[in-house]
Amino acid sequence: MFAWDDLKLFLALYRERTTGRAATDLGISQPTVVRRLSGLEREIGLTLFERRANGLAPTDAACRLFNAAQQVERGICEFTAEVESLTESSLRIIRVTLLDHFEQLMVPLLRGFRERWPSVHVELLPSDRIYDLARGEADIAVRGRDRTPSDELVTRDLPCCGFAIYASADSSSEERPSSVEEVGRHSLAVLDGPPGQLPVYQWLASLVEPGITSPRCANFRALASTIASGATISALPCTMGDSDPNLVRCFEPLEQFDVPVYLIARRAIVRRPAARDLFEAIHGYFLERPALLMGKRA
Repeated sequence: MFAWDDLKLFLALYRERTTGRAATDLGISQPTVVRRLSGLEREIGLTLFERRANGLAPTDAACRLFNAAQQVERGICEFTAEVESLTESSLRIIRVTLLDHFEQLMVPLLRGFRERWPSVHVELLPSDRIYDLARGEADIAVRGRDRTPSDELVTRDLPCCGFAIYASADSSSEERPSSVEEVGRHSLAVLDGPPGQLPVYQWLASLVEPGITSPRCANFRALASTIASGATISALPCTMGDSDPNLVRCFEPLEQFDVPVYLIARRAIVRRPAARDLFEAIHGYFLERPALLMGKRA
């Protein structure tokens, strides 16, 4: 009754709750998602989702089916990973997901990997999205905060990602805070989305006086541009702010807001020589250069 494509469709819709986001996740068009969902519900004789103005709401039937569908998905991913681990010639692309401001840090490392493995391509997936390695969405991740234990994953600690307060490089010292206590006296920008839940941005949001509208940015790059314009100050990862000539660090990184960073890989993938070499190279590279992530500190 169910084909694997049907299960993928069901899982994407259950997780994303809109046909548009599910379409992006599946790499197909939104009309195709709508058509396939209607066809699936007709075939099995169940309504899986209630259509609402703000998206989809799983029915009781969908909620009961979700765990079973996840088990099937995990089994297929495990089977696929085992097949890959037995087929030496199959791994020609290694997908590495990382935050959107980390990719430049990887250039020297990837250059060396390319020299050692000229036939293997490393595909970088810079994004704030947390790719599900256990589901096979990526092979290796450099990820902050999240360290979910799993027998299917191998995890190593990396140096923390440091955050500091930055202002426009065109600003004078009088226009910038020189200490934590002075930050709240300035116009502050904050982040939306998952990064906006980081403690440093929650702290900045708490400093904004009631009735004051703060610039809100969708991602780190937009936030950096807003700061560089001179309209506001805010926090950025030192990996990004220290290397931007349009920005100046106001004072030392805020150690209380350091974010743990982890290197994670699918266990089946790191059994492959090329993937294992890349995994170990990333680990060693950042351990030997902690300031790349933490920022230079006095």
